[in-house]
Amino acid sequence: MKTFGLLLAIVGFLWRSAAAEGAGWHSEALIISIKSRDGTPIAVECAGEGPSLVIVHGGIGDRTRWKPLFPYFAPRFTVCAMDRRGHGASGDSLDYCLQKEAEDVAAVVNSRPGPVFLMGHSLGALDALEAAFLTSKISKLVLYEPPLLDRNHSDVAAKMENMIRTGEREQALVTFLQEIVMISPSEVDTMRARPSWPDRVAGIGSQIREIRALDAYRFDAKRFSTLKVPTLLLTGSKTASPDLKSAINALMTCLPNRTLIVFEGQEHNAMDAVSQQFAEAVTNFLLRSKS
Repeated sequence: MKTFGLLLAIVGFLWRSAAAEGAGWHSEALIISIKSRDGTPIAVECAGEGPSLVIVHGGIGDRTRWKPLFPYFAPRFTVCAMDRRGHGASGDSLDYCLQKEAEDVAAVVNSRPGPVFLMGHSLGALDALEAAFLTSKISKLVLYEPPLLDRNHSDVAAKMENMIRTGEREQALVTFLQEIVMISPSEVDTMRARPSWPDRVAGIGSQIREIRALDAYRFDAKRFSTLKVPTLLLTGSKTASPDLKSAINALMTCLPNRTLIVFEGQEHNAMDAVSQQFAEAVTNFLLRSKS
């Protein structure tokens, strides 16, 4: 027992040291632009050294939502957080569709040297999953609650659109979080207190087309059963959305090479609430050798 306790203490020390070492990576980050298949420029911010870890944000926000995790990842990976099209510093196109989102992710993956680790959150996880069919460079996948099962949120999208039209952008964001993602009021309050909240409010308009695109998406279990890439599925034990829970269950059933980690007491944003635990889980999976 003493030996085990000592081992835990050493692991904890190494992680704290890694975080301290990684704290300086912010100033050394490099922002580059990658052209997607249709010519749309996709902004990518990279830092660190080691194998490439490309990260895709969810429906709201941009690549900066991952910056607090750079200190954990940069000592072990060249971590590259991308802006999805229409978000952050990336370009956009009038003919938006989820296929183009997947092509954007594949373009970023293909721009990196060697095999690439790919992680996505929420809509970004669905983009990452679809990108795995477009490039052979992905060595491992990490997916946090992708919204991929048949659904219909057209009424909520229309309500949000009216709110945005009348200047109620913050209420539109809250509506999205509570009625679609089903985040608890206390979690919304926590998100509202973070510095990223104003940017999320400003970018809520792009969410309307994404909701409608997801409503049109059709999950094909047989198709995903052919995906051999080792995949880590992440979820929160307190995630309330039946859509998100069902999606994880469906992927557990159809993906041939998958692992599941449940963050106890967490909802849809464990990377914000328990950053170190989140980073440890992801890093252990990515760097673990095949048995």
